[in-house]
Amino acid sequence: MSTTPRAVLRLTDVEKTYPGVRALKRVSFEVREGEVHALVGENGAGKSTLMAVAAGSTVPDSGTVEIDGTVLEDPTPAAAQAAGLAVVYQHTSVLDDLTVAENMAFGMPPQRRPSLGRARAWAAEKLAAIDIELDPGARVGELGVAERHLLEIAKAVVREPRVLVLDEPTESLTAAETEVLFARIQKIVATGAAVVYISHRLPEVKRIATRLSVLRDGEMRGTFDAAEVSEDQILQLIVGRSIERAFPDKRPADAGPAAPLLELRDFSGDRFHDVALTVGAGEIVGLAGVEGNGQRDALRALAGIESARGSVTVGGRGASVRDPRSAQAAGIVYLPGDRHEEGLFLDLSVRENTSLLSLGKVASGPVVRTARERATVAEQIRELTIKTPSEDTPVGSLSGGNQQKVLFARSTLKEPTVLLADEPTRGVDAGARVEIYRVMRAVADGGSCVVVVSSDALELQGLCDRVHVFSRGQIVRTLEGDDVTEEQITGAALTATSERRTLAERARGALRLRRFAAGDRAPALVLALLFILLAIYTTGRNEFFFSERSVSSMLLLASALAFIAFGQLLVLLTAGIDLSVGPLAGLVVVVLSFFFGIGSTGGEWMLGIVVVIAVAVAVGLTNGMLVRFVKLSPVLATLATYIVLQGVSLLLRPQPDGSLSPDFTDFLTQRVGGVPLAFVIAVVLAIGAEIALLRSRWGLQLRAVGSDETRAHRMGARVGVTVIGAYVGCALLTLLGGLMLSAQIGIGDPSAGINYTLTSITAVVLGGASIFGGRGSFVGALLGALLLQEIATATPFLGLDQSWQYFLPGILILFAAGAYSRARGVKTSALAAPGGA
Repeated sequence: MSTTPRAVLRLTDVEKTYPGVRALKRVSFEVREGEVHALVGENGAGKSTLMAVAAGSTVPDSGTVEIDGTVLEDPTPAAAQAAGLAVVYQHTSVLDDLTVAENMAFGMPPQRRPSLGRARAWAAEKLAAIDIELDPGARVGELGVAERHLLEIAKAVVREPRVLVLDEPTESLTAAETEVLFARIQKIVATGAAVVYISHRLPEVKRIATRLSVLRDGEMRGTFDAAEVSEDQILQLIVGRSIERAFPDKRPADAGPAAPLLELRDFSGDRFHDVALTVGAGEIVGLAGVEGNGQRDALRALAGIESARGSVTVGGRGASVRDPRSAQAAGIVYLPGDRHEEGLFLDLSVRENTSLLSLGKVASGPVVRTARERATVAEQIRELTIKTPSEDTPVGSLSGGNQQKVLFARSTLKEPTVLLADEPTRGVDAGARVEIYRVMRAVADGGSCVVVVSSDALELQGLCDRVHVFSRGQIVRTLEGDDVTEEQITGAALTATSERRTLAERARGALRLRRFAAGDRAPALVLALLFILLAIYTTGRNEFFFSERSVSSMLLLASALAFIAFGQLLVLLTAGIDLSVGPLAGLVVVVLSFFFGIGSTGGEWMLGIVVVIAVAVAVGLTNGMLVRFVKLSPVLATLATYIVLQGVSLLLRPQPDGSLSPDFTDFLTQRVGGVPLAFVIAVVLAIGAEIALLRSRWGLQLRAVGSDETRAHRMGARVGVTVIGAYVGCALLTLLGGLMLSAQIGIGDPSAGINYTLTSITAVVLGGASIFGGRGSFVGALLGALLLQEIATATPFLGLDQSWQYFLPGILILFAAGAYSRARGVKTSALAAPGGA
């Protein structure tokens, strides 16, 4: 007698409502051990919301979540992960500023997390075990879309979860990578775990699923044995109506040759070369190939997004594609493959997103005619059946399929001569795909042409009149007529695999150099070199510059800035900023002047230390809570604190007063072998913090939160504690800087620290920190502070005006920002690294 396997995931009567939308209506869903349970439905049906509830990242209005026998009383991502659930999100939750190995390690439960010192070797071993070829040392920001999805899958699989949720896992994978994934899924369920498989690709669902459940309009429509329902029946359950066919008719074979509309000759770029291509009016032409072989780069270059050279002709006229604006002027419109990153302005309305490229049609001079714009957009909404409460709804609140339709509405409203579509149906349900295919064919039938890049060979087969297959940056085969089949496309794309491996081996040395240039340690070397060169030049002009007294004074002054810069870096790493560090340093000086005056006792010294620590902690907590809980922007929150602190300093000391005890200042300025002890401490602190930033959970979590706090939260990071802790740490480090500042000026001056706000930011930026968070170097910040102080010290020795103390740092910032942005903006493929294909 057979028994029903026990449930490892059970959601009961789950309700979730957003403003104007009831996303889930008393949904119950059960997944059993040892099964692949497909969850299908249109975009907006509630699938992702339901899984977000299961993952603890969305709190339901009502209902319960049970994972492997544990009911989540207080749902959080960390609680769901601890109970045994892992999620591969459709929109990846990997962190751009961390490496592949760091992402994998950070995603592990604390008790199973490897030390960061051996994370790379551990990640290489785990990736090899699941047949995923990625370089563990590659920074995620370097990866392409497909590689990021592979990492997301690897990150979830290595956790060995009891329940693995895969949300559109094959959207960016090749056929070979999909086969590897399916083999891994079978191994997972063989252990008694379960897989929830969310996909719009019904052939995959039929192939891999044991059971399937259908969601429509936020309600569960039933659960079925996958073997007992056909694809047509599933599709009818999903959309609530019968759909006769997916692809529209192609251009008739007997229609004769199409008039050339787009012609490329000797079209070359960084990752493709000598591309020759002609696309006629009325044609849809596909570009295929294994990811990274140049087809996507050629499409983006044709859109003016990447640089290229060669001849481009549109409608018989030479066209410039040096940038997107010139490409659009030539009649080329690009529909990006990543609608969130490159396509849509998620906070703007459907109306604003749709009309963006066609404002000339809805404007009179510089003024947009709202009534005309609304009418135009309303027509597009009807034509493409975009489901939206109104045209003023923020586009970010729509489902993925409807967001993609908005992109198509924007593109077709522009009336392109050439429409470039990169992964036009990525993350789009079956019903919406039919609408999108219809729109693309309508664009072609209207006398334009369409060029498509897609990783779905079946899509290319059904949609395209002709397919060009890329390998190693060149078109190696062209398929037409009856040869445009999934088998032919896939076979032609895979023929270059072995040679691609050889090319990857040759590219390793160049790749390592580019990665180092884009890394966080390279700026420190540049600053060290600049420091040495300036020291040599200044000493050559004035021998007294490098005297023991001059150097000692310079290092002592640099130590105050270094401590404050370390604090600023802590906050910048979390994607924040602290403008209050300057006034806080000045307040520390003022407070110390009341307790460390001439003739003060040891008890007064102890009390003074307690008071300034309390002040620093209070300021840090205030800044952190204003940013984290009141949700003020870091600039606004710390600017308010800046003003208050400066006011308190002036209230306590309207004029500089209160001379500090020489014993106190002598203690702070003591030397070790001629080097100020404070600077030695700053060096030790910088090295220790640098190691911790790279090798400790604290450092990893700090960088993770700064890289993307939403994704870090999904991975179990304690975002609030990290952000508030960074502001408190910044205040305490600023306290150290204030101590050194007090020793230098020797009197309670309320304006003493004002300049340190900007100079601390300058030091960390010169040291390679990103103002967007997630990246930085304490050693770089130390060298930045040292270089700034060297410039200030050198200018009088060189006989320069004091203004050069401002000119030179300004020039350096511009140079550094440009150089770092350029180096870090260069994408490299993780597949070109050791172990890559």
